[in-house]
Amino acid sequence: MSSRKARRIDASRLAQPRIKVSSLLPRYGENYKAGYIGFVHEGGSPSQGVAHFSRWSRLSDLHVSHAVIVTGENECVEALTGKGVVCSSLDKYFKNARTQIFFRKPRKCSSSVGSRIAETALAQVGTKFENLLLAAQVLEGSFLRRWIHSAFHDSPQHFAGKLQDRDPQWLSAELAAYCLDCQPEYAGKGVLARPHYLVSLQEFFEDTEIFAGWNQDEKEDEKPEEFPVVPPV
Repeated sequence: MSSRKARRIDASRLAQPRIKVSSLLPRYGENYKAGYIGFVHEGGSPSQGVAHFSRWSRLSDLHVSHAVIVTGENECVEALTGKGVVCSSLDKYFKNARTQIFFRKPRKCSSSVGSRIAETALAQVGTKFENLLLAAQVLEGSFLRRWIHSAFHDSPQHFAGKLQDRDPQWLSAELAAYCLDCQPEYAGKGVLARPHYLVSLQEFFEDTEIFAGWNQDEKEDEKPEEFPVVPPV
């Protein structure tokens, strides 16, 4: 019989959080710019300012509940329940210790591209918040979801989306997706390949084809992307 003792497994590292978030002082033009998409996480560790990953494994470990489009130093455009698409102050996220806001930079987002994204968002201010699509998201996994599948052979979100035949009405993810999809740099890429009303906020947040990586070389990402120019006939 072997006298060797069983090797004990060090589980201390397993107990460490896979994500560690710190806060940065908001510096417009440095850690967020016009055209960036801000994703809001609620119920995190108390912090104020721009949320920053000091340790992370995968973005799916952090769940986001809202998205905003940065349009200025202390300004964003967002879709709010009961209000529709509005201009808001970023301070309400920076100074709220109960929320964390993570900014994701669209790939190759130069100042001109960022301005176009911001202008697209500002043009939607005043449109209505689509409560029907919000209800469809809540219904995922419910009895009514199964009923819609059986009766109409469709998903609740797709079913609700097809009912839209009015002026643009946006959810926060749908609004942000629309603003990026309007730019040739991002049109049809990643989750934007599907209809806007089917874009999941979490999948949008995690998309690596649309957004630059957290540790990506800024200089490499700032290189302008060339698009074919069609000569006039």
